[in-house]
Amino acid sequence: MIDQQLFHGYATLILIIYVIYDLIRNRKKEHSLLRRFVFYSFIYYMINVIKLTLLPIMFIPFTVSVQLVPFYFVIDSLNSGYIATAYLQNIILLLPLGVYLPLLFQRLRNLKLTIFVAFLTSTSIETIQLIKGLTIGSHRTFNVDDIILNTSGAILGYFIFKIIFVILKKFNLSILDKFDVRT
Repeated sequence: MIDQQLFHGYATLILIIYVIYDLIRNRKKEHSLLRRFVFYSFIYYMINVIKLTLLPIMFIPFTVSVQLVPFYFVIDSLNSGYIATAYLQNIILLLPLGVYLPLLFQRLRNLKLTIFVAFLTSTSIETIQLIKGLTIGSHRTFNVDDIILNTSGAILGYFIFKIIFVILKKFNLSILDKFDVRT
């Protein structure tokens, strides 16, 4: 079994080593330190997304669960009077992605591209979970609702980025220059 904590520990250690190396290598360059630290936090966020969605890897009897009907579990839980925290967690999971993408990558300051990358990320996670279930066994399922909720979370994150951008612009804060954010 590949444990979540083991992966998290090694991945974080590798990130710390990379951060130290990058800071030493680029100490005399004119790169924005704030921008680099935001990028490092993005990598750490992605480590945690992998930890939460793809791990642990357990070699168990093959179990495959596929739910392809949009909003099936959501409607079913609402009808039963139970709103699962899993739905909120799925929205929150990729919400930071919706902030990071336009902040770090100028090309992704377009809502459609951010939605596409978020959809692709969520679909990749669900597909890997399905492949795990078909090959080594997994307690995870492929659920189209997860894709919808994850993508919705990233869209929400994108709008949070836009709101923050408007507020920072209104107060003419120079932090926007560090990220090359312009109108």
